[in-house]
Amino acid sequence: MRRGWWWLVALVAVLGAGCSPSAERGSEGPLRVVATTTMLTDLVRQVGGEDVAVEGILKPGGDPHLYQPTPGDARLLASADVIVMNGLHLEGWMEALVRNTGRDARLIVAAEGVEPLKDPQRSGWPDPHVWHDAGRWSQVSEHVADELAAARPEAAARIQTRRDAWVKELASLDQEVREALAPIPAEQRVLVTSHDAFHYYGKAYGLEVVAIQGISTESEAGARDLARVVDLVRARRIPAVFVESSVNPKLIEQLSRETGAKIGGTLYSDALGATPPEDTYTGMLRANTRAIATGLQPQGGATP
Repeated sequence: MRRGWWWLVALVAVLGAGCSPSAERGSEGPLRVVATTTMLTDLVRQVGGEDVAVEGILKPGGDPHLYQPTPGDARLLASADVIVMNGLHLEGWMEALVRNTGRDARLIVAAEGVEPLKDPQRSGWPDPHVWHDAGRWSQVSEHVADELAAARPEAAARIQTRRDAWVKELASLDQEVREALAPIPAEQRVLVTSHDAFHYYGKAYGLEVVAIQGISTESEAGARDLARVVDLVRARRIPAVFVESSVNPKLIEQLSRETGAKIGGTLYSDALGATPPEDTYTGMLRANTRAIATGLQPQGGATP
């Protein structure tokens, strides 16, 4: 944790100590849920429905790798019945904050039980971007839904019904993505982005993924990193490269200028969009797939 954030941890502890969870929580009214990322906020809404009141810490366009907690976040966490975080070191900036709430809020680590991909630049370090694979996100969704049901047993049947419907929707979406990307020629199935957020997407849907920065946007790309990708784009004649909604576009714009590859569009990497339909998980994945399918093949193709 960065120096200077310990006072936030202390604030959470003080606020939490001032609460009386056993008196306040009970079974009346919706569960008060705090989720760290926009993807998790949407997931909780999908499976929780009217049985939850969820607030997210990250907002559309936010970068979880660089986000700095605020006193408002501390107060929000201290009032929660349930806290949902991604795990896999995505929220290094707030993990201590979450784990020191000073009350008995249920902590759900959403990616628990998912077999993570590894960070190619750091030995033994997991890649946290599991949401870019609809199949893995289905696993995450089942785990979160089951934990919410355990936190509110009287709503368990309703939550499980929503969970089953959501998992079915994700299975259909997963197939849509596969069909949309299928027409891309083998030699053009290379996804070039600013930071290394799309390996789950690439592994699930058959694309090679190349990025200028590492898995975390905290890593700084140097001239050598840019030159490496410039050489690859030229050698492979990659038609398009992609900017990201939560990352400064200057590196990709420079890459485009130096190689002649077009900017294929803006991908949502670490946060959902601000407006419909990209403000939902399904809308985000469809928008990303539409941009990739169109950018990497000359004639475009089927899009979900």
